[in-house]
Amino acid sequence: MNDLTDANIAHAVRGIAAMEASRDALAARVTELRTATVPEDLAERDRCGNAMADADTRILLESIEVLERLGMTSAAMACSHVAQEEGLLPPH
Repeated sequence: MNDLTDANIAHAVRGIAAMEASRDALAARVTELRTATVPEDLAERDRCGNAMADADTRILLESIEVLERLGMTSAAMACSHVAQEEGLLPPH
């Protein structure tokens, strides 16, 4: 994001916020199915749980990119460290 305008910043933040909202909806569904016993509900809980984990990964990796573009290098480095600890990025 070489041209750091308010619109560019808002666009980047809105993208992360949308990903977070989607992840939160999955988390709510997993919580609803916490005590599921019917095989179909258990399968849905597993699907939603896996999708939530994938969303967490995408949010973390996207956050690193956005924070770097916004010049927030310390925050990007902190997120990168977490991603490395999770095995999502190779160690530097």
